[in-house]
Amino acid sequence: MLSVRKISIPASKLSIKLLNKFQTIHAITQVSILANTFFIAQCSNSATLTISASADASGLASCTTYSGSVAINTGLAVAQDGNGHQQLAVDGVQKITGNLTVTDAAMLSSLSFGKLKSIGGFELGGLTVLSDLSFPQLTTVTSMNFTALPALQQLSFGGTGISQAVSILITNTGLSSLQGINNLQEVTSFNVNNNQALQNISLQVTSIKGSLDIEANDGYVSGLTTTFPMLETAQNMTFRNCSSVLLPSLANVTEYLGFYGNTMQSFVAPNLTTVGGLIFVDNTDLTNISLPMLTSVNGSYQIANNTMLKMINGFTNLATIGGALDFNGNFTE
Repeated sequence: MLSVRKISIPASKLSIKLLNKFQTIHAITQVSILANTFFIAQCSNSATLTISASADASGLASCTTYSGSVAINTGLAVAQDGNGHQQLAVDGVQKITGNLTVTDAAMLSSLSFGKLKSIGGFELGGLTVLSDLSFPQLTTVTSMNFTALPALQQLSFGGTGISQAVSILITNTGLSSLQGINNLQEVTSFNVNNNQALQNISLQVTSIKGSLDIEANDGYVSGLTTTFPMLETAQNMTFRNCSSVLLPSLANVTEYLGFYGNTMQSFVAPNLTTVGGLIFVDNTDLTNISLPMLTSVNGSYQIANNTMLKMINGFTNLATIGGALDFNGNFTE
């Protein structure tokens, strides 16, 4: 017959064992909470996170999303190559909800964020030796402000490049093309000026809700060729120092469409019907303007000092001019 032996444990000892077990579990839980709290704090900051050394970059790389803004210090303390130049690579972080700002890091020649897909604002300025910019997965920015980047010749962004942005400013760079933002679909403000190596701009954008300004690119030599094959509506557009401007789908400009000091020989907008104001001034090689569908200019209409333009006969359906009319030149008809 099977016998069962009873074992008695004093209540006091049982209580102590249970208490010790509870304290162990509680301690582990507290460590886990503290670790999670530290991680959350590391990946979120109301102040700007400043990267001054490689260790700071490693901390940012541990975050999938960083909630806040990031700045790379002017006096960046990372290893230098034989030329005294510096390289900085940050892998891991996929989204920065605030701004990424890098300004006046004079010896930074290479900057890479291998997995970053989205940034609030993207500002690069005064980086005189930056020649390698690699963001192979970046597709979305709120704003892009690139200034004084004379050694930067190309953009390396993810896949088909950046498709969404509110505002873009690119000035005084060494860029020879805008490959990387050429598939931009919609933008509010687009300003590209004083990029001496830039010879062509071709964008797939369909709408410009604010202003478009293109001027003083290609060293004033042959002029910049500009193509916006899908653009249908815009608020304000200004072109300077361009050798050609192609706007085959443009239907409406709510404010001004202006051409100043270009070298284009002809301008044709076959689908443009209404414009706030229309200006052609100092386009020395212009011989032809054709806007066959244009019915109304709601503001000023000016054609002046276009040396080679002898005839104004490309506005066969124009019925309304709401502002001042100023034609000045050696016209034969």
